[in-house]
Amino acid sequence: MDQRTAINLFRLLVLVGCSAPAFWLGWQWFYGDLGAVPGEAVVHFTGKTGLILLLLTITFSPAFRFTGWVGFMAARRQIGLWAFFWLVAHMLAWMGLDQYWDWPWIRREMVELPYIRYGVAALLLLVPLAITSFARVRQAMGWTAWHWLHRLIYVAAALGVTHLWILTRADYLLPTLFAAVLAALTLFRLIDAAIHRQ
Repeated sequence: MDQRTAINLFRLLVLVGCSAPAFWLGWQWFYGDLGAVPGEAVVHFTGKTGLILLLLTITFSPAFRFTGWVGFMAARRQIGLWAFFWLVAHMLAWMGLDQYWDWPWIRREMVELPYIRYGVAALLLLVPLAITSFARVRQAMGWTAWHWLHRLIYVAAALGVTHLWILTRADYLLPTLFAAVLAALTLFRLIDAAIHRQ
């Protein structure tokens, strides 16, 4: 198998892996298997899916460093946009299924609840990253500006993990795992940057 074919198959695998949760969620909704409060289940599912994909997006860079396989870099924008899609779906599900599009109440929640503020801030930071993820925009910005801007993904991920941590009430296994993964990825990024500067 040549490299181009392998990359295309990997991109197809990313497509299937990132879209499959939507089909599963639709199936569960249709057959009423989302529990007593299906709207809340959708909000939590979309948020966790988006955060997992966001961390995977960050993981693709060290995966490339360790393996040298360009397929990870070729699919990084794809999985990053999928993470953004799921996190937008998370926000819309919260506004529609949990808050019933009650805008005064939504604004009040955003002001009064810290975990909502962290989640909104994370999503807002991802907006410029999604907009500038395309090749033409990257070329227009220049590599240095684009590279520095996209480091915001670490800040957005940290805000997302904090959002989940505050929201958690009993079992902290998942937010602890996410925090540990993000800490390891951030440490790797700092060490890698220091090595390349030298």
